[in-house]
Amino acid sequence: MASFDAERGCYVVRVVYDGPGMAGKTTNLQKICEIVPATRRSEMVTPAQLKGRTMFFDWLEVDGPRRAPAPLKLQLISVPGQVERNYRRRPLVEMADVVVFVCDAAPDKIPETMRAFARLRGSMKQRRVPVPIVVQVNKQDVKGAFDPDRMRRRLKLDASVPTLPASASLNQGVKETLATATRQALRVLGSRDLEPLVAELANADALFDHVLTFEDKPHEGPVDAEELNVAAEDVETEGEAAAAHLVASTLDDLEARARRGARGSKNERGAG
Repeated sequence: MASFDAERGCYVVRVVYDGPGMAGKTTNLQKICEIVPATRRSEMVTPAQLKGRTMFFDWLEVDGPRRAPAPLKLQLISVPGQVERNYRRRPLVEMADVVVFVCDAAPDKIPETMRAFARLRGSMKQRRVPVPIVVQVNKQDVKGAFDPDRMRRRLKLDASVPTLPASASLNQGVKETLATATRQALRVLGSRDLEPLVAELANADALFDHVLTFEDKPHEGPVDAEELNVAAEDVETEGEAAAAHLVASTLDDLEARARRGARGSKNERGAG
């Protein structure tokens, strides 16, 4: 939920960059540092890295549009993509006001992208209210990369979900993704109740101290059935079948559709 920081007199919206490991989440934040003048952003904070991989999170705060109805700060947070760090990733995603899902569009990375999207669905099931999602189809510079339309079909996304091409390492599509996420953030501000900014989320240092509390119970949390069964969805659909899948416009809709499909398969097996 969007927050109001009484000390600074501004609204705060958390934009969480999620996706598989090495998909380009950290690269997005690094390029945003190059795009946005230093006077309108903080320094990027990465508490720990191992061989270029985020271990806890990346954190960057950016000023919102000058013409926004009120002073606005966007807290951009990228989460670790490794499956074994899911216990760190899940709580950060659950506190998001907007999610940017960064796909690795390289052909051999599609299964990992789908598993990461399944984990995102699992995290969203823990939320009481839906969260806007922006999908960035990254690594368009890789030979054979899936384009946004093909990735949309593979992830079974409704046409209303913004899906943008990008090559973050070349600084292509990064600004457009941030602009789209910002528009979603402004809608969040206009449509939801605000809550006071809690101390644990005030800045990168406070967030790191909060994240360290996740270490006490690293293996707690449900295992999402979507992740376990993602291989069954690793097919493309065309024509009427694709249109039927794309009717779903939210992750909750997608989850309900998956459950209905699973019940239908079970009934067919029973009838046989």
